[in-house]
Amino acid sequence: MSYELASGRGWVRVYTADTPAEAWHIRNVLEQHSIEARLRNETLFGATGEVPVLESLPEVWVRIEAQVEAAQLIREIRSRPARGAQWRCRNCGEVSEAVFAVCWQCGVAEGE
Repeated sequence: MSYELASGRGWVRVYTADTPAEAWHIRNVLEQHSIEARLRNETLFGATGEVPVLESLPEVWVRIEAQVEAAQLIREIRSRPARGAQWRCRNCGEVSEAVFAVCWQCGVAEGE
């Protein structure tokens, strides 16, 4: 972690996650949209109980100038409905589990 992030200068917290996996997911989505993101407290999660809960939750931070765009993207991510159990490929008819966005049989993306 850089000193700049640790001190908060130039960076702002945009999300507090319940788990490190959720924080990494948010960070990865932001980075896929060209928003530089960093995590804080990801290693403190294991100390929950020894450290106050709200101080040990993983946080996602972005540069101040990206705060509005990041917050909008996070709202969009959080408002998407949960995916169903399975989906059927329109190209080959193969049934895939909801965790897959691309058909394993023919490589066509869900909904194409």
